[in-house]
Parts: sequence; structure tokens; C-alpha cells
Amino acid sequence: MPQFAYQAVDPSGKETSGTMEAADRGAAMRNLTTKGLQPFKVSEVAVKAAGKGAEAKTAKASAKSNAMQPPVGPMKLSGAQVQMFTEELSELLEAGMRLEPALKILEGKGESRKVPFRRVAHRIGDLVREGRAFHDALRLASPSFGDLFSSVAAAGEASGTLASALKRQSAYLTASREMKGKVAIAMIYPAFLALAGAAVMILFVTFLIPKLMQLVKSTRGTMPKAAEFLMGLNAFLKNNWIVMLLIVLVVVIAFTIWVRTKEGRMQWDELKLKIPFVGNVLSSSFHSQFLETLASLGAGGLPLLKGMELALRVTSNVYAQAQLTKAIDVVRDGGALSRSLERTTLFPDNLIEMVRLGEQIGDLPGALRRAADRCAKQLSRALEALAALIQPVIIFVLAAVVGLIAWLMISIIFDTVTNLKR
Repeated sequence: MPQFAYQAVDPSGKETSGTMEAADRGAAMRNLTTKGLQPFKVSEVAVKAAGKGAEAKTAKASAKSNAMQPPVGPMKLSGAQVQMFTEELSELLEAGMRLEPALKILEGKGESRKVPFRRVAHRIGDLVREGRAFHDALRLASPSFGDLFSSVAAAGEASGTLASALKRQSAYLTASREMKGKVAIAMIYPAFLALAGAAVMILFVTFLIPKLMQLVKSTRGTMPKAAEFLMGLNAFLKNNWIVMLLIVLVVVIAFTIWVRTKEGRMQWDELKLKIPFVGNVLSSSFHSQFLETLASLGAGGLPLLKGMELALRVTSNVYAQAQLTKAIDVVRDGGALSRSLERTTLFPDNLIEMVRLGEQIGDLPGALRRAADRCAKQLSRALEALAALIQPVIIFVLAAVVGLIAWLMISIIFDTVTNLKR
């Protein structure tokens, strides 16, 4: 029978580890739960070969497959396919099905295997049957799931609430795709105006103004200062476009190098959270994911400290991670969650008060989930506000450009006509 190495948390919150025999990984997790342990990592241990037995061959093949497994799978999925996979898997798990049979159903048969997300499901199923944790299998099977998805899955596995975690992730992906669709639709008209405005500006600077300048010179008139500035700018760009391109490339490369440094990444991630409108969207998204994940872990019986360490991975923002590390240190020293969140600069006072109220009434997971729902609503409003703001801003800029062009043309024509009358 296969052996599984495990790491778990006992009822007192202390981490423990060891090995046990079980028919499969799911059975091992159930056995640990029955013993009062909360597993957060269970993986199959290869059995040493002793003769030509079936177990030795199976272990050898599994170890060889794991060694040859690339760190990131080549199969990529679209956002819609990731959402479909998540939605179908969460429905199967909520119906009471175990993970491995659910993945087997998602793999499909015959022609349906050609669907990309079903091929990915087949690969995830193989990895899980080899003893990989589900969140590790996601990373290995396809890069399309991303760190956030894998972290949410890891949190669900650790708390024994994988089905509900995937359901919430599916809802998050659906809302995100719907909002992106709304933004894309809202940007069609401004994008068309931007292209039309750019085309008119290029036509005006490269063709109309030179013609009008010839007309003005023939009448011994003078060009408006704005027209002379545009012509000078046009001549400068024509003569120095290579230098300008090199300057842009140097700036982009320097920025990229700076962002990849530890201090640069920290400062850039902090700045992103302070950008008007955009920072509000990023902050609301982080609050919703972090609080929801922490609520799920707490509802699953995982100790608060371990839950915060896992929930830390829901964001790739290193500034937010550094702030949360401070909060984890406070909890490790025996402090309350609300007090630890006060030590950061990430959470507004109203969210902290909701957490404090949950601590006082003894329903911290419920309070965290209510706070997460509030943040999700704020995220939706922030995205709608951002989409609504982009369109009028572009229209205003284009109106100013077109107005400037019209004023220049009218001024040149008027001055030319005045000189002809003289």
C-alpha cells in the first residue's frame, strides 16, 4: 500500500509531521482528519524497490515522472477556459465527489479530450494521482492559473474547504471577466475617437499646415505661434526620431532594472496602491481576496497564525506582503487580529472595526467574510467608476485637440484673406 508523508496541525495549533499508509491521497487526508489533525501538505513517498514487485515498479515510474515533469506546463488556457474549469470542478466537489474522480470526469473522453481545459484537467489528474498536492498540480499543469489561484487552492486544501474555495474563485473570475468586458465595450467609442483624432492631427501637421504655410508666404503674411510650434515639433521629430527612440528604450530598460531590485519593487508596489482610481481597485481586490481566504481557513478550523501565513500568498504585491508580515508577527506574539491589522497601512478603519466586532462576539470567520463581501462590492464600484471615467477623459482630450486644430486653421485662413484684401 502507498505511503504518504504529511504535515498537519494538531488541535492545540502545533505542527506535526510523519508518514502513514493509505489507499490514496484522499484516504490519507480523511484518516488524518479522523485523528483530529488538520493536514496542509500530504504527498506520496516513493517505496524502495525490493525485487520486481508491482509496488516497486509503480514507485519507480512515479519518481521518474516527477523528475521529468517541467516546472511549468506548456498548455495555456484563456480566461474563459480557466473559469469553466473552476466552475465545473467546484460543482462536482460540492456534490460530494472526491477530487480525483471529479478530475477524471473533467478529463472527458474521445473528441472532448481535445478541448484545452480538459487536457489540462487530465494532466492535473495525473499529477494528483502521483501524489502531488492539488495546488502544486495547478502550477505544474498550466501557467494560466497563476499564483493567486494556486494560493487560494492551497488555502482550501489546508482548511478542508476546497469546494467552497473554488466556488468563490469561480465567482471572482466571473465578476472579473464581466467587468473587463464592460471596460472593453466602454473603450470602443473612445478608442475610435482616439484613432480618428490622431489621424486628423497627423494629416494636419504633415500636409495641411505646410500647404497653408506656402499660401501665407505667398501673401507675405505671418503664421500663428501655435502653428509654428507644431511645424517645429514635426521637423524636430523627423530629424531626431532615432535619438528619441533610443531615449525611450533607455528609460524603459532603466525602469525595468529598477523594478527588479528589492527596493525598487517595494517602492513601485507601494506607489501602485496610491495611484488615483487604479490604487483603489487594487486595494479593494487585495482586501476581498485576503479576508475571504482568511475567513475560509478560520471556518475550516485552521489556527489564525497558520491561516495568515497561507493567506499572505494571495497577493504578489511585495509591499503588501511586507505589511502583512508585520501583522503576522503581532499575532505570533499573542496579539489580536484587529490589533495586528492596525499595525499595517493596508486596511481602512471600517474594516478593522468589523474584524474587532467579530472578535468580541466570537465569530471572527463570519466577520471576515462580511468584510470581504463589502470589499467585493467596493471593488465592483471602483471598476465601474474607472470605466466611466476613462471615456469622458479621452473625449475631453480629443475635443481639446480638435478644437485647437480648428482654431489654427481658421486663424490661418482669416489672416490669409486679410492680407489678400490689402
